[in-house]
Amino acid sequence: MKILIADDEPLARERLSQLVSEIDADYIPVLAANGLEAIEQVNEVEPEVVLMDIRMPGMNGLEAAQHLVKMDNPPAIIFTTAYDEYALQAFETQAVDYLLKPIRKERLEKALSNCGKLNKLQLEQMGQQNPEVAFRTHISAQIRGTILLVAIKDIYCFLADQKYISVKYIKEGVIAETIIEDTLKSLEEEFADDFLRIHRNALIRKNKIEALQKQEDGRFLLKLADMEEGLEVSRRHLSSVRKLMKS
Repeated sequence: MKILIADDEPLARERLSQLVSEIDADYIPVLAANGLEAIEQVNEVEPEVVLMDIRMPGMNGLEAAQHLVKMDNPPAIIFTTAYDEYALQAFETQAVDYLLKPIRKERLEKALSNCGKLNKLQLEQMGQQNPEVAFRTHISAQIRGTILLVAIKDIYCFLADQKYISVKYIKEGVIAETIIEDTLKSLEEEFADDFLRIHRNALIRKNKIEALQKQEDGRFLLKLADMEEGLEVSRRHLSSVRKLMKS
């Protein structure tokens, strides 16, 4: 069984790797230094279990778990944490295991034998209890059984298309596109600081606005940097667009 160990501290990774190997010779440890590397390793080696530190640079453990649980066959996730006993009470209310650092071999063995799979509600509750690590730096899409990550900073707009959301983003200097299953309303609430609703079907990145153009038929189109096609602005949202452009 492959067990992915995601921790930004080299000594913590090495110690967990050693403990995993001592518990069972058939356990194969795989290492990652943050959430981004963890997702890359999950795509590549398909581990059955992930031991995930919560506080890591680049992408923290809670966000990485949010992306992983969307997979058709996600790994079981056990969080590792340095929280004190009072903070751990929050975890105990969830059907999720945790390991308190420094991790004891007996506790790790028990967690590996009993670990279950996270669901979206559990992660949302954990994010509410730990707001400083709850925000996403990336969105994720499922591509042939693997996770495609797109950095929020690279996204130009979210466009609703029936039950899916089309994401247009910059990749190697050109605009690329992928599909996700989030709702436009939830994306608007989550990324309100950086994105603006311009239509019931569209959210755009505020700092990518170039021009607002009125068409002969009376419609207004918003031009975004690097995107050839303009996006329609509804009458309802026209004033907020103009206000932003004047600020």
